[in-house]
Amino acid sequence: MKTKLGSYKVKSFELRELEFRYETGEAVLENVSMKLPVNSIVHVTGPTGHGQSTLLKVLSLLAEPTKGAVIVNGTSATEMSFEEFLPWRLEIGYTFESGGLLTNRTLEDNLLLPHLYHNLSDSESVKHEIKSIAARFKFEKLLDRRPALVSGGLRKLVTILRTVLLRPSFLVMDDPFSGLDPDTARGLEKLIFELRAKSEIETIYFTSRDETWPARLRAKSLWVENGNIDFRDAPETGNSDAAGWSSR
Repeated sequence: MKTKLGSYKVKSFELRELEFRYETGEAVLENVSMKLPVNSIVHVTGPTGHGQSTLLKVLSLLAEPTKGAVIVNGTSATEMSFEEFLPWRLEIGYTFESGGLLTNRTLEDNLLLPHLYHNLSDSESVKHEIKSIAARFKFEKLLDRRPALVSGGLRKLVTILRTVLLRPSFLVMDDPFSGLDPDTARGLEKLIFELRAKSEIETIYFTSRDETWPARLRAKSLWVENGNIDFRDAPETGNSDAAGWSSR
């Protein structure tokens, strides 16, 4: 259904002498240089308040580093103009921990607008997919409601689905499973598993306050602390479904 603006799948991702500081001068990342794995599931973790969510925004190019560069497929994405980066915006998707929906639009509009903005498909085709995914998650009768008139869990789900349905090859999610009931969380896991099995989503970086999810998904652990990042051993799990999430 979807036709992207060229072929821009993320094949390599690197942080080069990267630094990020808050306006107060506090450093979140200090002189970080690392080639990050792609075609993998990575859990970004560490002590609370050490910048895990900020790192996700840097990876998705929503937060500009103070110094250094984010290198995507050998090119500095931090030096691109808005027009140059636009095709990459379709391939590096970000889901907010909370918020992110247009409050004056319906849930259906919120799911539809990114497709129309990027001219990815005709509205009827997208609407058909939206109705199908809403039925799958049992909120098809609520599509005409505005965000304020539905539960916080449904707002969170729609925020995630809006990005997931764009099928970015590099998906960044900030605590995606918190606030979702168990059945919805498992349904979201299954949907992303299906898209990843078809190579429509290839790389996932995420945070999670619930430590069962990194173990369930066999995620590699990227530890963030005191301005530094490093990889730690992936957790063990007996979940057979997780094989589809692990690095291919």
